[in-house]
Amino acid sequence: MRPVVALLLGFLAAALNGGAAEPLTLNRVMAEVRERNPQLRSATAMAAADRERITQSTAWEDPVGGFEIQRMTSNRINSYDAAEFSISQKIPLTGNRERRRAVAAAEADVTAATVRTRELMLLGEAREAFFQLLRAREQLALTRETDLLLAQATEIARSRLTTGTGSVSGLFLAESDRARLQERIIMLDREAADAAAVLNTLRDLPPQAPVAELTPPAAPGENGAPTGFATLEEAQAHAFSHRPDLHEANARITAAQRMRELADRAWRPEPEVMLKARHLNAGSRIIEGYDTGVAISLPWFNDKKYRSAQREADRRREAAELDAATLRTKTAAEVRDMWQRIETARRTVELYRDRLLPLALQGADSVRQDLTTGKATISEMLAAQRNLIDAKTALAAGLADFHRYHAMLHVLAGSPDHS
Repeated sequence: MRPVVALLLGFLAAALNGGAAEPLTLNRVMAEVRERNPQLRSATAMAAADRERITQSTAWEDPVGGFEIQRMTSNRINSYDAAEFSISQKIPLTGNRERRRAVAAAEADVTAATVRTRELMLLGEAREAFFQLLRAREQLALTRETDLLLAQATEIARSRLTTGTGSVSGLFLAESDRARLQERIIMLDREAADAAAVLNTLRDLPPQAPVAELTPPAAPGENGAPTGFATLEEAQAHAFSHRPDLHEANARITAAQRMRELADRAWRPEPEVMLKARHLNAGSRIIEGYDTGVAISLPWFNDKKYRSAQREADRRREAAELDAATLRTKTAAEVRDMWQRIETARRTVELYRDRLLPLALQGADSVRQDLTTGKATISEMLAAQRNLIDAKTALAAGLADFHRYHAMLHVLAGSPDHS
């Protein structure tokens, strides 16, 4: 019900503002994912629940009370010869209570690190959907702009055909190019709808909810935007120190160490102090006598149980250390791969922005002018327009990839807030 109400309120606000929705920025998307995503809220609630175990682990054992009725001369249910009351309490003198607290705190740290890992994963998915939608919309705008130019070329070809100066093949070629553009528009509409559905789902909105116009972030080094990491080694070092997955792996190692410490101390029993008081039915006093005593468990007769607990803790620690080592190697490889993708996208952007796109624009303008004077054919105009489409598409794709890979690098490095 709440997402429906939010959607209706969004429509109402758009209507009151004359239909002009506020542009959606990447930072706003990330804030909404942090605030409203159900998976993240569930993980946060689970971490809070595990944190409550720390208090439980430090509590004393509950006292045990008892009541016993003795019948020695009478078997009647409503009569007795003596009644005995007892109470016992374990006294934590071995230090196991502090070690149980350390185990609970270490396990709570694992869950907290899991929350951060889940948050980073969801933010990465939101960034991916944001840039996919941004790229699809940019491609749609370019394709529709090109479709208008081809529509003009088609009209020129049709008018020349009526005057006898054109050819059917030229008109067919122009119409075929327009048909291919229409197919691409349909495909891009589907890509944009899918990306918008993913983005809305991560923001806890209905998948069909309209997504406002997207504001692309400034590229690193442009308009005062931060440049990020200077070298690959700096990015890898930052990832080793800040990536939540590594923090989670280290927390699991600590938890296994605390489990081993607790298993080592489990051999030491905690004494149980007892107090018993008796009341005789035939006596004149409420308490005829009392007894005190101490009892302890005997763990030395269950050697296999405690040795097995120690081995279990050792194996868990070994597995956690191997997982952490594997993750460090994987992190270094993933950061390097993303660094290479950024460099490739940057070089692609520079190639098309500085060299190929200006040439394609110059060629398309020249052929368009020649077409009006009859010096160029429809085929030449379509070929020049295809070159321009390819250059614009490649540049837009390169820019979108540059933004996306740069954002993904900072997600891998554990700094998803980097804009």
